[in-house]
Amino acid sequence: MGYLKNIFLSFCILASMQSCLIDNDMSYPRARANITAFEVDGQKSVTIDENTRTVTIELDEVADISAVKVMSAAMTDGASCPDFPVPGTVLDLTYPKKFVLSIYQDYEWTVSASQSIERYVRCDNQAGEASFNVKDRDVTVYVSDVQDLSSVNITDMKLEAEGSEVISTTGYELENWEMVEKTRECSFPMQLNCLLQRRFTVLDRGEEIVWTMSVVKKKVDLSVSSVNAWCYHADVEASYDGTGTPYIEYRQQGAEQWTRIDDISVDGLVITASIPGGDTADETAERLAAGTAYEVRVCTEDAQSSPVAFTTGTPDQIENMGFDQWWNSKEDNSGSWYPNASSSVKIWDTANGGTGFLGGTNPTQPEYSFLATSDPDNTAAAKLQSMKVGKFAAGNLYTGEFLKVSAGGGLGALLNWGTPFTARPRALKGYYSYSPVEIGEADPPYESLKGQMDKCQILVILTDMDNPFTVDTANGIFFDQTQANEDIIAYAKYESSDDTGGQYREFNLELEYWRPDATPKYAIVIACASYLGNYFTGGVGSVMYVDEFEFIYD
Repeated sequence: MGYLKNIFLSFCILASMQSCLIDNDMSYPRARANITAFEVDGQKSVTIDENTRTVTIELDEVADISAVKVMSAAMTDGASCPDFPVPGTVLDLTYPKKFVLSIYQDYEWTVSASQSIERYVRCDNQAGEASFNVKDRDVTVYVSDVQDLSSVNITDMKLEAEGSEVISTTGYELENWEMVEKTRECSFPMQLNCLLQRRFTVLDRGEEIVWTMSVVKKKVDLSVSSVNAWCYHADVEASYDGTGTPYIEYRQQGAEQWTRIDDISVDGLVITASIPGGDTADETAERLAAGTAYEVRVCTEDAQSSPVAFTTGTPDQIENMGFDQWWNSKEDNSGSWYPNASSSVKIWDTANGGTGFLGGTNPTQPEYSFLATSDPDNTAAAKLQSMKVGKFAAGNLYTGEFLKVSAGGGLGALLNWGTPFTARPRALKGYYSYSPVEIGEADPPYESLKGQMDKCQILVILTDMDNPFTVDTANGIFFDQTQANEDIIAYAKYESSDDTGGQYREFNLELEYWRPDATPKYAIVIACASYLGNYFTGGVGSVMYVDEFEFIYD
């Protein structure tokens, strides 16, 4: 009986499994109906989000949001939508538009548009930016409390989209000791009585639009608004009420004597200056001392503001930026080279850990004879060579750490980008030599680049992330290098397909500070023999040498 019972149970289990298999065979494929492309006339950008099923369009100023012409649109192969726009379709995107795409089941997508219009009113003794109420077409302009509202000098105005024109203004003006409403043609600059509200008529694409403007007095104190301290200079912004001649004074904390700076810029009531002034990129010019406490104030002949303290930065470098220190490990049976002083130091890393796992040679190695300078302290450089080790591997080095080989859409690498760093350099300088070959290895979507000349890359990113960024090449997780990434403080990238002819070439890579008032936490510095190496694309045999990297400060 026990034997028969076991057979019966086994039959039930097999039947149950077979039932599951039948259900799976009958289930629908997991394809989803997505919008894969969308382009309209007058767009600044288009973002397609498959998770939220949205298409978000940013239009330029001159586009008509109520009549947006579709240039191209596409959806998943096999999907259908009866009203899906074709090229030439005109959409009214004043409000979001819905599309239902079908492939085995329905998927609702939303297409919406936004449009940012730059608006401004500029006048003498202006205290900050004007405030706009777009819905009611009202604008409020703030001026210093010393400004006479009966005679305000309006220097410029833009109230609607690019190409619009402010054609007239209506308001009360004093005439024969009486306030009389008058309309005048606009031609800036122009003196206007702004004791009461004024109306401005704007001609925008054949339509007349009326705005109402109020001018309001605002108390403006003599004060230092902000100080952005660098290593050898500081950028200062201050305000004053429009009376007298302003200037800046600074001194080292604890000193008695102030140093005066008259070389300032005045825009309305806003003062900007650089201290100590001059070109601090010139090392022969006067400079502030690094890592030193100072204070600054704004003055006129009759008054001075409270001082504001600041401390200059320090000219920090990343260890082994000259690539003189290397160690070799045989723990992974590969004899991999690493550009650090020892195994306990993890500042720089390479792709060698991944290629060692695959049993290949090192794409990145020390170079002891071909050096950029004859300085006795320059004992080694780095040689980066792109090669095929089962899969394409670009010769590279970077600040961070190789973690492990990863698998996903294919074989790749898991690695951290970034080493702790809190200084704010102006540029990265150094030397490189490059010998490129044509791109012969290309993963999607870069197949079309085959036959084009490879490029080397030098990349610098300063960020205030709380941790290094983990890149996973196998699963397509990469660092967002656009200005949409709010973690980026400063960015610089150099790419070139030039063959340097077996010689070193000096470079000076200026950093662009997207957030100049922020302090970094990590520095990402990368050199690569194939600029698309992260995407397993490049030329087998492209060789890059790098030597004597150094951050420059001003």
